[in-house]
Amino acid sequence: MLSLLKYKCLFGFLWTSAIAAGLLTIIFFSFVDPFAIATLFDLGIDATLFSIKVYASIFIFFWFTLNTSTYLAYYFGQLVKKMEQEELTQQNTQIESTSDSHPELN
Repeated sequence: MLSLLKYKCLFGFLWTSAIAAGLLTIIFFSFVDPFAIATLFDLGIDATLFSIKVYASIFIFFWFTLNTSTYLAYYFGQLVKKMEQEELTQQNTQIESTSDSHPELN
């Protein structure tokens, strides 16, 4: 069961990536016009509905990409931290075994 703090962290994670995805979408569509693409390829569809679908699709793509990259960065950061802890534990074990086998070191 997730605690309230974990819910807050998850909400903050999703919210900040949504803001970043929104900004990326605005920047992307400053250079690309979905209506021009529909006209260029002569898709023969309702351009307004097509534009809304493209805006939503690109936003979701950016949001998913940002969420994935952030999660992977977190995951690999935790993995590195775990490996460092295991290495430190292993070093401490070696030091203890060395000091037990060599009383003159104490």
